Amino acid sequence: MIDLYLVPGAYKVTKVAASLFDGTLTASPTICSWPSGITGRCKVTLSSVTSHTDCAGTVTIGSETLTFTQAGTKLTTTSLTAKPIVSSSGLDCHCHITVIDTGGADVVAETLTAINTRIESYQSGFYNSQGIWTKTDSLILSDTSLSIGDIVRKGAQNHIIKKADDNPDLGQESDFYTYLA
Repeated sequence: MIDLYLVPGAYKVTKVAASLFDGTLTASPTICSWPSGITGRCKVTLSSVTSHTDCAGTVTIGSETLTFTQAGTKLTTTSLTAKPIVSSSGLDCHCHITVIDTGGADVVAETLTAINTRIESYQSGFYNSQGIWTKTDSLILSDTSLSIGDIVRKGAQNHIIKKADDNPDLGQESDFYTYLA
């Protein structure tokens, strides 16, 4: 591998809706922890999957019962500050319970994955896939494959990947990746 002086201390940031449960419902499913410091509600989405297709029944979250006659999404109305007790009746389907804020927007949880990088100030630009000139402020070298839109955090600064280039060697294997952010 080429020595690019890549150093630890950067993170790939993955943001997803805070999930309390994602799987086939049982009468008393095991619920993940409630996000710290959040007052919110729950969004329950039921869908049929192979061999689990009965989406008619109820899901009770805390003191509130949601009745489903078919697959779909329903929101609770009661504000919560801690992990609720969840139960279900009559359902044999896939269920995804996420946390939403009191206004109905998804509460997002961040996952940080350590990566090795070298980040340099690099003012440049390129035409994106829509033909629009896009300015960049950073050149990022990494041994980790990233995609356009991914977020790399170094210190308190987030760098959003705008352009990704693979740098294969003669054997067409990638030793490192170049990104513009």
